[in-house]
Amino acid sequence: MADSPASPAAAASVMPLRLSGAEIDALLEQRLIANLASVNPDGSVHLIAMWFRRDGDRILFPTSHHTRKARNLRARPNATVMVDRSVGGLDLRGVVIRGAVSLIEGDEARALNRTIHERYVSAEGLALDAVAAYLGSGDDLTIAVAMERVSTWNLADGEAGRALTDAGAGLALDA
Repeated sequence: MADSPASPAAAASVMPLRLSGAEIDALLEQRLIANLASVNPDGSVHLIAMWFRRDGDRILFPTSHHTRKARNLRARPNATVMVDRSVGGLDLRGVVIRGAVSLIEGDEARALNRTIHERYVSAEGLALDAVAAYLGSGDDLTIAVAMERVSTWNLADGEAGRALTDAGAGLALDA
């Protein structure tokens, strides 16, 4: 008897694949936008899109000490980070990282933040007065999220994702 579409065996056969360690590394090396979640004083989630850089077993984010995320993370030093590469259809893969947060300040933060800025803005762009003023004076704090718990998904390389890609039937996301 064939599995019905709603049976546990059928569902397991279409579950997303997981990314390997090498695929996680490759994803986190890409110039993508991360989503950083912290917890507000009222228990709601504060979610913000951020530039980032991986540094060993932690993810680094540049910010200002004046931001809500900085205040939240000082009071409740745990965060969740999502980085995904989603193109459309089932061409979706990503990673969710949860862990303790440490806040880095002073000259060390400014040096780390500069390396993050350089991932996203050319040297010419960083030299523009308005950009230099915004990034140089604003980003005085580095958020470091420990990669304590990592979960992943990879719909792109699963049976359904490959079938949709091969058929050219997925719709691209708007840019």
